[in-house]
Amino acid sequence: MNNQDSSQCPSGGKLAVGHFFNEDFIHACSPWKKRIGEVFFAWPGVLSCRPAPDFTPELRERLVVDLSWARQNGLKLDTLFNCNCYGEQAISYELVDLVKNVLMEMDKLGLFPNIVTTTSPFIATILKRNFPSIKIRASVNMRAHGTIGFEAVADIFDEFYLSREHHRDLEYVKQAARWAEQNGKRIGIQLNSGCIRECPFQTFHDNIHGHNRAKQATNAKGFDFSFMLCQKHFGLDHAFEDIIRATWIRPEDASLWEPYVSFCKLATRRIVNPTKIVEAYASRNYDGNLLDLLDPVHSALFSPVIIDNKSFPHDWATSGIGTACAQNCTHCDRCAAIFKQVAKCIP
Repeated sequence: MNNQDSSQCPSGGKLAVGHFFNEDFIHACSPWKKRIGEVFFAWPGVLSCRPAPDFTPELRERLVVDLSWARQNGLKLDTLFNCNCYGEQAISYELVDLVKNVLMEMDKLGLFPNIVTTTSPFIATILKRNFPSIKIRASVNMRAHGTIGFEAVADIFDEFYLSREHHRDLEYVKQAARWAEQNGKRIGIQLNSGCIRECPFQTFHDNIHGHNRAKQATNAKGFDFSFMLCQKHFGLDHAFEDIIRATWIRPEDASLWEPYVSFCKLATRRIVNPTKIVEAYASRNYDGNLLDLLDPVHSALFSPVIIDNKSFPHDWATSGIGTACAQNCTHCDRCAAIFKQVAKCIP
């Protein structure tokens, strides 16, 4: 098996782009190769924290072509084993065999991954023992909040996504970066999360996807219930102001975080506007509805209201509101004032 040292694989940028099928992946990424460092994806047959597509032979071949292009252009490959729950196979030879077989299949195609991102300490342990060349990354869905948590699993993880709740807190990110440098680790963040801050449904939601039950959950009849809390929060309750308190970082502001992190995740895998998202964050500029860049995409829930990305105050990212303020919100009305400034009604 090709156990090349992943650190030797050249990559020019810090953006980690999720592979997508609904638009032309290569066409979207080609202009921005210097800004993109990685491509992350779930291999056919591997469930993850997003609904799995039906992998027809044509779709599988398209994935291989896109990933081969990424490798040929020096982009690292990050394959996902990031279900929140593996059920009765969570600690099993069956799961070990699945992971090993997937890596062997990828290796035969010249696509042996540089990185594996996982929520499973068991998978991380198996990989650390058997595939020393792979960098093992803790998924953002592990919700590892700080360096005490990182230290506890530093023997099996090489890299960490910081928990979404803290992404806006630049001082926290700086502290985590110092720890990473001192301990030979790497850290990263997600730039375009549209989740409600501290969403209490997140684990429940991720478990639905881990068991590939999203379609059944969405179509459940007679319960008047959505497993996506944000749909009720924004769609029925019209609690629009809470989007200001979320953890997304605007394309124009991402450069403030980049000196302290090694990778910046763009959630683009199962989303309606992946090319727009790549272009916005790669160019560090976006003139349009901020909601179109987020995952989940809330544009329809807010309609006819949009969030004008260019209307944010110039000090948004460095002011208290744009950083850690909402972590312990006291409903002081500053977010309401920002929302009033950036919300536009489109006829």
